[in-house]
Amino acid sequence: MNSDLEKLIDLQQVDSRIAALRAEIAALPRHVKVIEAKLAGAKAKLEGAQAAMKADEAARRKHEGDIQDQQQKVSKYRDQSLNVKTNQEYKALMEEIKFAEEKIAASEDKILEIMVAADTRKEALKQAEGELKADTAENDREKESARLRTAEDEKELAELTEQRKQLRTGVSEDVLRHYDRVLKLRGSALAAVHEDQLCSACSMMLRPQVFQDVTSNQQFVACDYCSRILYYVPPPPKAEEGKPPSDAQAQSSSEGASKVAPAPGEATAQ
Repeated sequence: MNSDLEKLIDLQQVDSRIAALRAEIAALPRHVKVIEAKLAGAKAKLEGAQAAMKADEAARRKHEGDIQDQQQKVSKYRDQSLNVKTNQEYKALMEEIKFAEEKIAASEDKILEIMVAADTRKEALKQAEGELKADTAENDREKESARLRTAEDEKELAELTEQRKQLRTGVSEDVLRHYDRVLKLRGSALAAVHEDQLCSACSMMLRPQVFQDVTSNQQFVACDYCSRILYYVPPPPKAEEGKPPSDAQAQSSSEGASKVAPAPGEATAQ
């Protein structure tokens, strides 16, 4: 196989991995933001539960204050009733006492409602505290995991970038320009061809002369339809009928397949 063609096959594998690493590095901060948003929601839920508890406590104190005020009025009206001189004055004081006692009863009912709801409020607060604790721990774990993953990805990316530079060295500039243009457009720049004479990326049948040129693996041939650079993958050698292949044949077949194996993803990119 043409050495430059071999380099391009390896280059496509490197470029595919580089693209995957860059996508992962870009996705990690977005993942962290999702976790942080969940943590912010847990904090807001806890703050809401705490605010509800404080509001209930404030309302209870207000009702207790109202009861005390009305009780003082009742006491005052009863004292005044001892000194009234007419039935009309006495009746008016009794109405005031009745009105104050009704307000006391209403405030007592409100306090009872708050007391009944207190257990539910406490349970909601306890749950919110638990969720916040769990989400905080998860947030810390995810951030540390993202930091470590990013560091590993960036290290591998630097190594692959250097490997990519080496693979491109010596390859014709015209071929590299074609490779880069098709890679950007299609997502892959090379495609394997087998005995079925199809471009493995776009599944178009090659013209007989094009297929003949591709089988040599000595020149750069582009698919007429998708413009990918084509390379030929010969079928494995057939064993004699009724006789298993020798160890040497099996090893040769394995090495040949490995050497010209199609780059990941090229069969699906169009």
